[in-house]
Amino acid sequence: MTQNRKIILKQRPQGEPKVSDFELVEEALPELKEDEVLLKVEHLSIDAFIRTMLDARDDSLHGSMEVGKEPVMALGIGRVVQSRSDALNQGDAVFGPMGAQTHVIWPAGMLRKLEESEEIPARSYLGVIGMTTGLTAYAGMLNCGKVQEGDTVVVSAAAGAVGSVACQLAKIAGGRVIGIAGGPDKCKFLKEEIGCDEAVDYKAGDVNGQLKALCPDGINVFFDNVGGDILDAALDNLAQFARVVICGAISQYNDMEHVTGPRLYLRIPERNASMIGFTVDKHAEQFPKMEADIAGWIKSGQLKLPEQIEEGIDNFPEAIVKLMTGGHKGKLLLAP
Repeated sequence: MTQNRKIILKQRPQGEPKVSDFELVEEALPELKEDEVLLKVEHLSIDAFIRTMLDARDDSLHGSMEVGKEPVMALGIGRVVQSRSDALNQGDAVFGPMGAQTHVIWPAGMLRKLEESEEIPARSYLGVIGMTTGLTAYAGMLNCGKVQEGDTVVVSAAAGAVGSVACQLAKIAGGRVIGIAGGPDKCKFLKEEIGCDEAVDYKAGDVNGQLKALCPDGINVFFDNVGGDILDAALDNLAQFARVVICGAISQYNDMEHVTGPRLYLRIPERNASMIGFTVDKHAEQFPKMEADIAGWIKSGQLKLPEQIEEGIDNFPEAIVKLMTGGHKGKLLLAP
């Protein structure tokens, strides 16, 4: 009988999540039923949407976690250990809702079997080619933002997973790219590793002034992962006919009952601009093309995503805290 170690929600966070809000528990997993597989979880994707599920809210886009029951929700990659399904064999790598745990039993129909290669290992389906990262960046930057040759493109939270890919996709499309991140180290990362033309350090203050200096003719596309004051600074620097793409608003996730909207939204009509929000699942019909495009750019060396991998299921709570406080660069993963 397989022993599973999982992280559950001990109490709902009051504002910023703390390690003490979570608890590690152990359990024995049951025997497999027909069409089920036992998976060893190899990597978990540490994503901002997890934070939105920790509050008791009926209107949460991704649902709400129950306290003290199931493992905290997380997408992940698992390896088949045992199978009672004709669709999956021992050793197959699969993608699905693994949860914050070391092992899981799922019906085979809930999982996607992955094709692995040296250039695109299984964990890439959580990162550069993953739904919550690479595909999200593609849907927002190329499908919604419609970046064109010569556009000035600004990306917030640019040193994070989605932001890092969004910056590179804008460069591939011919844009001049400016990333916003916190601290000199992350700004150096954006310019030297991600390929941004310029970087704005929001921790240095006066983001509006920094953007004005770097975008004298205005911003053509703003890809926002942050919201709040950063969004207002970008709105104040829009060019005529600019496109603002709302991907996320991590500055707001710790207090979703009191979300602060943009004060300068009137810049949208004043500049004949547009603002669009999106969820990646609404672009599902295009996933095969998007994945093929991304795979091609990876193989050509045009696209990469540095990874930061934390070790041990015990450290899942610390990884969530690290995500919410900006303590990482690139894609944050956890290997249970």
